[in-house]
Amino acid sequence: MEIKIKHLTKVFPGNPKKHIRDTIAVNDLDITIPDGKLVGLLGPSGCGKSTTLYMIAGLLSPTEGQIFFGDEDVTKLSPEKRGIGLVFQNYALYPHMTVRQNIMFPLQNMKLPKDVIAERTIKYARLVGIEELLDRKPKQLSGGQQQRVAIARALAKRPRVLLLDEPLSNLDARLRLQTREEIKRIQRETGVTTIFVTHDQEEAMSISDEI
Repeated sequence: MEIKIKHLTKVFPGNPKKHIRDTIAVNDLDITIPDGKLVGLLGPSGCGKSTTLYMIAGLLSPTEGQIFFGDEDVTKLSPEKRGIGLVFQNYALYPHMTVRQNIMFPLQNMKLPKDVIAERTIKYARLVGIEELLDRKPKQLSGGQQQRVAIARALAKRPRVLLLDEPLSNLDARLRLQTREEIKRIQRETGVTTIFVTHDQEEAMSISDEI
């Protein structure tokens, strides 16, 4: 799925009474994300990477500009109608649910048949290498394992686009190396168009097809 971003701008309004000016978080951005590629959005904290990602996801509305998935203008579509999988920096797993239940949860919300849900849960747990952890809860997992659960949950929805927001920043150095190789492998195997936000230049260069 090719993504086209045209004149994308996001302004967070200030407060004149408190002498707080408007903040231009993203300013007239034009980029094309090629179909099936893993593209890194690289830059320092506060430069607008995550804001751009959240506009692509539909969690933030642009002040100006358009977002296209293929030929479809998704600028005003809600997140659930865009066909995106989103992995946050803090994993955002449900602590009271097992790994299996965490992966199944969005599929149940999609009202898929039970056999399809069970099949996809096993398939994507196997793809990310956590099949033996399905009956554990998040607190019983390492940071790297929790990140894999979050990726499996996002992929199980069969998204058109996978969005990763600083997915490795909470991991130690050894796990970061290991997990970024895993992300690259998973992206190659699934072929899903992926956008990877990072402030780490080495990380971006090691994992991305384009930056």
